[in-house]
Amino acid sequence: MEPVLLPLLRERFGDARFGTIRDRGNPRLECVIVAEPQQRATPVSQYVRLRVSVWARRDDGTGDIDAAQRLAADIELFLTGLWPPAPIVSIRHESGPVRMGDGDGTLCAYLVLLLTVSTVPAQ
Repeated sequence: MEPVLLPLLRERFGDARFGTIRDRGNPRLECVIVAEPQQRATPVSQYVRLRVSVWARRDDGTGDIDAAQRLAADIELFLTGLWPPAPIVSIRHESGPVRMGDGDGTLCAYLVLLLTVSTVPAQ
């Protein structure tokens, strides 16, 4: 799912860095998405949990959790408002955005979206 969603997010939110792993360059705005396959939804579809983590930094290098939460909310609004691109059938809210520590002392905004994805190959 990442290859389907990343170009859309990069185009819509050009001032943020998007990827599937953290950027060691510490960009001002950063979002990491990770798609985790779940159980079958129907005989021809599967649930995929999409984890979205967002970091924002001020010019002085300190974290800006308010900006991170705003960007996370904007990302969710954008993705849930899309006519989902194939093979995604639907995108809905599961949880968040909540504040989470990322292990190195900074906070990120974290949300989870639930995707239903077609398992039938495109014709």
